Amino acid sequence: MWKEIVIEAKQKSVKFDFTILGSGTSQGVPIIGAEYPPEFLANPKNHRTRSSIYIETEEIRILVDTTPDLRTQVLRENIRHVDAVLFTHSHADHVMGLDDCRRFCAINGHKPLPIYANEKTMRDLERVYRYAFESPFIRGYFKPEPHVIEGAFSLGDLQITPFKQEHGSMGSLGFLFEQNGQKRLAYYNDCKKISPEATLAAERVQLVVLDALRPMEHPSHMTLDEALTAARRICADESLLSHLTDFYDHDRDSKDLPDGVLFAYDGLKRSLA
Repeated sequence: MWKEIVIEAKQKSVKFDFTILGSGTSQGVPIIGAEYPPEFLANPKNHRTRSSIYIETEEIRILVDTTPDLRTQVLRENIRHVDAVLFTHSHADHVMGLDDCRRFCAINGHKPLPIYANEKTMRDLERVYRYAFESPFIRGYFKPEPHVIEGAFSLGDLQITPFKQEHGSMGSLGFLFEQNGQKRLAYYNDCKKISPEATLAAERVQLVVLDALRPMEHPSHMTLDEALTAARRICADESLLSHLTDFYDHDRDSKDLPDGVLFAYDGLKRSLA
């Protein structure tokens, strides 16, 4: 009987695989023209491409943001399929790799690729990638299928709730991903503050990703202390700090983090049960 119960439980497990494609700030790490100690550069976890994530379930495969490093990130992680792209906002480090999604249009049968963004971000994408939005669909080129985010929506087996975030004059979106009623992931990156509504919605989520740009004050990003405060309030099973500058040495500074809080790094993966 016990074995039968275990087998049944395994059959009912739901897939939610998560990858940090990039954990770095807008300039990446190392930044151009800077000098670093050899031991800093020797650690691959100190090499940070621009911030992006990949989510895969049985029903949907999603990119969040398309950084200038997208091609490198996708090749590194051997990603073959993307069904939709979500955008947090339209700063260059989050949108300038969108044209590399032309391959996913081809892989998906030369169909337009659904992209999801708020109205402001969608306008910016339409301006920057005007040729893609306005031109006829040509095989081998990128073609978007735009969807303006106006509230909660579903993709595959995921229920996605957007939250407005403070991020300079631009603002950004955070996303809470739920699956079959379970809070899987809160992606609250690239922001200065997380709203009380977003904090409450994410309470006891399995995984939260938080902006922790640097230890010192910044006008549009959370500091390390601000991110740790947000992590305590959300009380996730695990908290990952991302959008990191070169102020952090991964191995050295990880020793000072509380239990359950980690610095993100490129290629970090989680499979949530």
